Formats: sequence, C-alpha cells, structure tokens
Amino acid sequence: MVSQIQIQDAISGTPPVPERAVAIEVERVSKSYAKRWFGLRQNPTDAKPALRGVSFRIHEGEMVGLLGPNGSGKTTLLKSIATLLRVDAGRILVHGENVDAHPMHIRRSMGLITCDERSFYWRLTGHQNLRFFAALYGIPERRADQRAEELFERLGLSAAANQPYHTYSTGMRQKMAIARGLLGDPRIILYDEPTRSLDPLSAKNIRDWIVANRVVSKSTTHLLATNQLAEAEQLCDRVIILNRGSVIAEGSVPQIRKRFYERARMIHRVTVAENSRSEDITPSPELGLFEVERESEEPGAVTLRATTDESGTGLSTLLAEILRRGGTIRSCETYVAPFDEVFCSLVLGEREVQA
Repeated sequence: MVSQIQIQDAISGTPPVPERAVAIEVERVSKSYAKRWFGLRQNPTDAKPALRGVSFRIHEGEMVGLLGPNGSGKTTLLKSIATLLRVDAGRILVHGENVDAHPMHIRRSMGLITCDERSFYWRLTGHQNLRFFAALYGIPERRADQRAEELFERLGLSAAANQPYHTYSTGMRQKMAIARGLLGDPRIILYDEPTRSLDPLSAKNIRDWIVANRVVSKSTTHLLATNQLAEAEQLCDRVIILNRGSVIAEGSVPQIRKRFYERARMIHRVTVAENSRSEDITPSPELGLFEVERESEEPGAVTLRATTDESGTGLSTLLAEILRRGGTIRSCETYVAPFDEVFCSLVLGEREVQA
C-alpha cells in the first residue's frame, strides 16, 4: 500500500534526504481530548480534536521546524513522539520502532527540551539537578558527572554549576533545560519553544549553540516546535506548518513561499516626493505589480509599499507610473516577502501547500 508520504514525495519529485535513514515517521496520527467536568470524562463524541490524520517523515541529521498558531497541535505532537501521550489513531515510528510498543527503549534515544522551570529543584545546584535527572534516566554516576561537566562547558554554564538553581537567570535556566534534554546523548532532540520569553541576546546564544551542536553531531535529528518564524527560517532545513491539528504546508521556507505565491514575490519600499500623486496607483497583476499601498508619510515625502514578482517588470511598471505623474523618486528598498506574511496567509486561508 502506498502511504500519503510516498504520494507527497512523488509529487514533489525531490525527497528531503533520500540517502539517510528515516528517524521519525508519523503516519495518519489523530488525537482528541475529551472534555472533563469535575475531573470526570464527558461524552467522547464531544472530544476536541488536537491532531487530524497528521503524516510526515524526518530523516537522520535533519532539523525540522514545527510551526503553527497556539492550539494547532504542536505540543501534543511532540509529546506523542516522546512517548508521553498515546495517540487515538495512526502510528509513530522512531528509527523503525513503534513508540507504543517500545516506549522505554525509544525514550533512551530521545531528548525532550521544554521550558518548564517547575521541574527543576530550586535549592539544588545546577550540577545536583543534572545528577538527579541522570539517575532517573539510569545513567551511571560517573558517566553522569562527566556528561554534566561536558554540557556545562558547551553551554557556558561551568561558572554557575555549583550555584543554586534559583540564582540562575532566565537564559541560564533555558540552557539548563537543554542540558537536561541532552544528558543521555540522544539521537533525536525535540525542542518545545527553547527561546520562549528570552531577551534577544539570550535567544541568539541558544540559537548559536544549536547551530554549533549540529556541526559537532551531524547525525543527530532535531524537531523544533516554535512560534518564532525567523528562528525556524534561520535554523531549520525545512518546516511543517500545522493548523487545527492538520498539516497545511511542508517544505523548505523558500519552497513554501514560492509555491504559495506561485511566483516569488518581492517587497519594495519606494519613497517619493509628497506631491507625486502616487497614492492611487492601480495594481497591474498581469504585469507583476500585485499591491500598492501608502505605508508612511514624513515631511515632504511619502513611502509606498509595493508587492511585485521577481522578474522586475512589476517594479519597472510602478516606477514608470510615478515618473509619468511627475513624481520624484528619492529611494527604493527591495527585499523578499517575509515568511510571516506567507504563514499568516496559509493559516487564515487554510490553503495546503506541499513542497
């Protein structure tokens, strides 16, 4: 029987990493949560679907972003892969093994990184916390001490290893969550919003560490659930976008952007003299000029925001029309349409894009 994944690969014609083994395979997975009243389960027919027939594959060594609005099913999917939740239908394979059949064995090869500070012991030192979790994972004491020392050094926490956890900054606590997830030297790492609530510098440090760790451990597989679209674009080989429990897009960011728009779109900010009468320029989609709107105004000048295709015809059409009206062009800045625009259009429009 041909799976939905095989059909998608045949359509795209370019499987992500065909020479590598499949690390995670999700096949038609569904999960619902039944409503509760005073702790009692209600009618199963009133259950709220969290995942609806989700299917995808991740190959060894890949880093894949899991994107979607809040409530789209990202955390449910991560917990299901990590064997913390059982799905209602479908199956999840990790290195070819069913997570429901071999949960304990699979957990030993996997690290789950969450930002839940409540699971650490605030009066213990960072090193004592890691020794405690290593004992839960069944890691021998000597190996646990060695591994903790390695992780503290790699994450820049060596100076704070013997300080109480409650003295750690938010960024240091995030790094501790990473260290805990990596204690067992996992083959698969699952991240649940690792830079959430961090200041820009701390978030950059975490992202830099993830990039450096991929260089050191090329065969490790990463699945990153995040709401930071720029983060996913920077770190991930490709992304999977969920909405209302279903996959609505899959592929690299450039692939999704190009397939959604059919033609790559460019954004231009054109600053013109205020008396150019350019605010009512009509778009010409047939010429590659899709949108023109007045974005801002300052003394003596107006800035227009225009969306065109990548051929240059749309921009030429816009500039020619401004000049025809007697306008003076002061500046023109061009950049690729931001991924957040594509993401919002996909989620709001429920349009499916397979790369």
